[in-house]
Amino acid sequence: MKNAFRLLVIGMLSCPASSAVALEPIPDKLVVLTFDDSVKSHFTVVRPILEKFGFGATFFITEGFDFRDNKTDYMTWEQISQLHKDGFEIGNHTRDHLGITNKTVEQLKEQLAGIDEQCKHHNIPQPVSFAYPGNATTPQALTILNKHGIRFARRGGAPEFPYKEGRGFAYEPGLDHPLLIPSAGDARPVWELDDFIRGAKQAKFGRIAVLQFHGVPDTAHAWVNTPQEKFEAYMRYLAMNDYTVIAMRDLAKYVDPAVAPRNPYEVVEDRQATLAAGKSRDNYRPPSSEEELRYWLQSMWGYHTYTVPEIRAATGLSSDEVSAALKQFGLSGLRGTVPTPADRLLVLPDPGGRHPRVGFRDGAIRPQRETKVSVFTPWRGGGYVVADTPEAIWVANDTGRELLYLAHTHVPTMWSKQGVDLPPLEWTRNADGTLEIERVLPNKVAFGAKIVPKADSVFMDLWLRNGTDKTLTGLRVQNCVMLKNAPEFATQGNKNQVWHSPYAAARNEKGDRWVITAWENCVRPWGNEYCPCMHADPQFPDCKPGETQRLRGWLSFFQGTDIEAELARIEKLNWRAATP
Repeated sequence: MKNAFRLLVIGMLSCPASSAVALEPIPDKLVVLTFDDSVKSHFTVVRPILEKFGFGATFFITEGFDFRDNKTDYMTWEQISQLHKDGFEIGNHTRDHLGITNKTVEQLKEQLAGIDEQCKHHNIPQPVSFAYPGNATTPQALTILNKHGIRFARRGGAPEFPYKEGRGFAYEPGLDHPLLIPSAGDARPVWELDDFIRGAKQAKFGRIAVLQFHGVPDTAHAWVNTPQEKFEAYMRYLAMNDYTVIAMRDLAKYVDPAVAPRNPYEVVEDRQATLAAGKSRDNYRPPSSEEELRYWLQSMWGYHTYTVPEIRAATGLSSDEVSAALKQFGLSGLRGTVPTPADRLLVLPDPGGRHPRVGFRDGAIRPQRETKVSVFTPWRGGGYVVADTPEAIWVANDTGRELLYLAHTHVPTMWSKQGVDLPPLEWTRNADGTLEIERVLPNKVAFGAKIVPKADSVFMDLWLRNGTDKTLTGLRVQNCVMLKNAPEFATQGNKNQVWHSPYAAARNEKGDRWVITAWENCVRPWGNEYCPCMHADPQFPDCKPGETQRLRGWLSFFQGTDIEAELARIEKLNWRAATP
């Protein structure tokens, strides 16, 4: 059997693989302040106000307009240098305030270098943050910015909102490309405090509000002017409401700039679609009762070690409500210390609120928790993997195939194309630790899963019942095991994975611990290096009207180096014949 196993390595498709970075959790009320165009009032008005409140900020410098000759409206380089000495970040806004389009992008490298040279001359570090002049962007700029050492780049609120409104969305790390960070608000003269608050209040549920200003006042560009008294009111609001206010470079404390979506415009299109449909993009589920609140808080806080912002993202509760409930149920001091079962692996419904992927989140913008379970490793402090059963079910149609079901909400399925929203479901939690779920689709096709934790493995049963009058064919299934929350296995890339149908296995860096999954009728074992995750995707047999078809799956952990021997041992257990 040894010769039958192969180590399959897939080359990277876009960005190089990177290990999971130890980052601080993104708190609620995290704001980035940015100021464009080298305006004189940045030094004379903005600087003392920011220093008064102890706020960080990034000043994006350009020598465009009539910067070189007009020192009434624009700063001197000595003043810019002083901003750096004061602890503020100096960012790059191109030498000539050049709008970056498909026609001008070839000039970007030279434009960046022009500001870099001036920074070097004035003992300012080479900028690592960039703002697109005029908020004009092109995907061709991303590679140039990356090669130039730019880590974070801010655009405006368009195309989601019209430029003239100054509205925008908060930055969603993992979904927004770090070189296409949106402005949650771009201040306008007509803004009142409520307009500013609308942008700042988006800083919740793992989102960061990046706020954009020009002059305070802006004596050269009236259409982006902010009166001083209004600006002071905005800053006072942030201070009085306990916002954390940072420069753009400081995002690196919370965000790995090496992790980027494969499609940087997927989230933009999703926002446009939800705006057009009048739908919310929030993905939380409020607990339905006191009993459910206690259960989910114990799961999130006690087992999954969620932060309060993550609990908020999962439940929609305020920080005060979360803190009060933790105290009410006696859970405040029990984070990560709840006892685990002695006779079986700990398997719990995944709470949501914490995205189960490191990268490629644009492939799962709003993951639904109803098909996901957290399977905790047997190793102390080893975290957990998230098994999505099923992530997707495909069915053949007259033109090829289409999605019968998908556990995300932004990719078109046969139901979303018809304007049909599937109601959210929850796992049934049985007293013996097993979990079950069943969904009946609008066409009377039903499917479900049962998860059975055992002492050293997890048995999975997936079934599908055909309530239509036609035979269902091409019933391909994606069952995903996501590794982000098991730190030893969370390295992006597939070099640590072994695939041999029906098995997929991932090892830690030392090669002495493994996560293993398998499904009968496996048609494709594989891994997504960006997530990272592994699959042993099966296919249901053709299902005639009235019939039910089943697939059985396996998940286990192994400590040792001889993975081939372990897979051979599992194969002898005849797990495909097990009953749920």
